Amino acid sequence: MADRSSSRRESIIRAALGCFAQHGVEATTIDMIRAASGASTGSLYHHFGNKERIAAEVYLEGLRRFRVLQGEYLARADNLRDGIRAIVHAHVDWICANPDWASFLFNHRVVLAEAAAEPEMRADLQAGMRQVADWIRARSASGDDLPWPLEAYAALIAGPVHDYARHWLAG
Repeated sequence: MADRSSSRRESIIRAALGCFAQHGVEATTIDMIRAASGASTGSLYHHFGNKERIAAEVYLEGLRRFRVLQGEYLARADNLRDGIRAIVHAHVDWICANPDWASFLFNHRVVLAEAAAEPEMRADLQAGMRQVADWIRARSASGDDLPWPLEAYAALIAGPVHDYARHWLAG
């Protein structure tokens, strides 16, 4: 039963992402998501409660999926230079493979406030930062020098990638 429920939730999130990408968050209706996902209206409300929560879950799921990919890339990196490359490649590869999701993440953070999901987003972002910080700390303990404060790495690495991605996604 849990697998079927998880599968239904996944299909709703995917369908909602498609609807949001095609019509925008404001213009997308619960009925559009229901039709695209094949779920019943009751199932949508059971899993999420309302459209705002669906949008927030689309956002949060995108963050989580990126973090999984980033973790896989970091696991293959042995030193600080390779780790920075891994983080950049994870961003670029995920964004290229998931342009609708990436565009949604870059442009619809407001859905979190509307669904009161800001604390969840902060927790997910902090988990991503911890993933990188723990990896960097482990490498610096093994002799790699850290030329900048640990807190600066997210902005120094992801900032330029995000700027590039916004331009790429805009065409």
